[in-house]
Amino acid sequence: MNLHSQRLSFVLFVKDWWAAIISAFATYGFLLTAQPPRDSAESAYFFLFPAILWFSHGPNFRKVAITFLLAGWLYYVTLVGWIRHITLPGMICAAFLLSLYNLLWFLLARRLIPLAMQGGFAARLLTMIGLSSAWVAIEWVRCQFTLGFPWCPLSVTQWDRPAILQIVPWTGAWSVSFFLVFFNLSLASYVHHLLVRRRRAKGGMLSSFCPDFYVGILLFAIMVSPFFLSRSTGKVADPEQKTIKVGVCQPYLKDKWKEGSVAYNKDMLKKQTKIVSLMEPDLIVWPEASTPYALNMDRLWVEELALESGIPMLIGAVVKEDDSSFNTISKVLPEEGVSPEWYAKRVLVPFGEYVPFPFQWIPGLRKLVGPVGNFGAGDDPYIFDLEFGDQDREGYKVGPLICYEDIYPELVRETVREGVDFLFVSTNDAWFGEEGCAEQHAAHSVMRAVENRIPILRCGNAGWSGWIDPKGIQRSVLKDENGSIYFQAVSTLEISFPSQPAPSSGKGYPDYFIWFCIGY
Repeated sequence: MNLHSQRLSFVLFVKDWWAAIISAFATYGFLLTAQPPRDSAESAYFFLFPAILWFSHGPNFRKVAITFLLAGWLYYVTLVGWIRHITLPGMICAAFLLSLYNLLWFLLARRLIPLAMQGGFAARLLTMIGLSSAWVAIEWVRCQFTLGFPWCPLSVTQWDRPAILQIVPWTGAWSVSFFLVFFNLSLASYVHHLLVRRRRAKGGMLSSFCPDFYVGILLFAIMVSPFFLSRSTGKVADPEQKTIKVGVCQPYLKDKWKEGSVAYNKDMLKKQTKIVSLMEPDLIVWPEASTPYALNMDRLWVEELALESGIPMLIGAVVKEDDSSFNTISKVLPEEGVSPEWYAKRVLVPFGEYVPFPFQWIPGLRKLVGPVGNFGAGDDPYIFDLEFGDQDREGYKVGPLICYEDIYPELVRETVREGVDFLFVSTNDAWFGEEGCAEQHAAHSVMRAVENRIPILRCGNAGWSGWIDPKGIQRSVLKDENGSIYFQAVSTLEISFPSQPAPSSGKGYPDYFIWFCIGY
């Protein structure tokens, strides 16, 4: 009797909840397939369709809240599951927090979509603009707070589709997120028109015409028009374009600060630097925090490498001053040695490089989040002035970024405003295994390159070393014979940049679009 009651309860539960469960998990499932490292960017054009279909029937608040919170949490657990290599409880908590941001949008959509479908074209258009703006505003808010870092916004799903990105120098990557949500809504409205609204109409030659869909198509045309217009005008590369040859060391060092690993790590860096110096690059770069000890306390071996190669180096290294450590990019010149000036990372990893206030008062926190350092943060952007060429030496300016600083649009713009020829991202994603972290991270660099019309050089400890041109096209990515980015490697990259800064250089794109979305 109890077994029969349980079966009956389960059947009733399925009948009551099946639509909610399918719509929530299908929506987040499509979104997951669109995110890197998966190569299904087109899923982002229709990922909201299951949710919109269900919302059109006016579901109750409780079902939407429960199913989309649970599906969102599982989505982020899958998306950023690589955090578990550092802290499993921290990953679970972070995934739940990130899902709360998205839940706000789905609750809003659940309220507005049924109302819009009962109204005319004007009501539907205003709702589509409103929900698209709300998505952008929520993503922007997620950028502003310590516990809501802007990892994998909707726009990065298109990181391997540069044609759709060419409008972002004027609007920022926010416009890509806006467009994708708007297109989802216009497509859903078109299907609703074919199945519902057209039947209610009295007929006539315009009964099959759905203006919502054509507005979506028009917006798509606007998004891709800069790409095709630039091709049709036959623009050629700057004849006075500068090109430098960069030697990249990708050592794939693990357990860098364990005593037994110090000798191996130094030997690997020495070996790779000597090998790449034989290729006669103009500059050699190392990934984030490469040196086993603080650079200013163990500098001799690095200076000897630079002197032997005769090539300037930009290296990721820890520098200690007084009671604080700084995660830096430091310049090492063949004759002068380690420069006394260095760039210190400005955005530290919460619960990794520091414990934000007031969480340091929570007992046992370090056991929950894993090892936490005691790093100080840099205050300002810094530009490295370097020279290349044997006879008529030319100067160039490099804007450094460390770790995940390239995921913050405004931080990158601050560096670009200083007047740089290209950006250099020195990072270490080896902490997080080989499950997509490096590709997801690199996707943000693509957005920053297009936004600021500037090349970006990346050097990773474990993977995704290469460079990205100002149009967001990925150039010369280091891959092994199996196509993997996760391996030990050295290589040279020839990076080209204009002899004169692009129009946006020195100021970055304006914030008009994000303020429009927030204001709307």
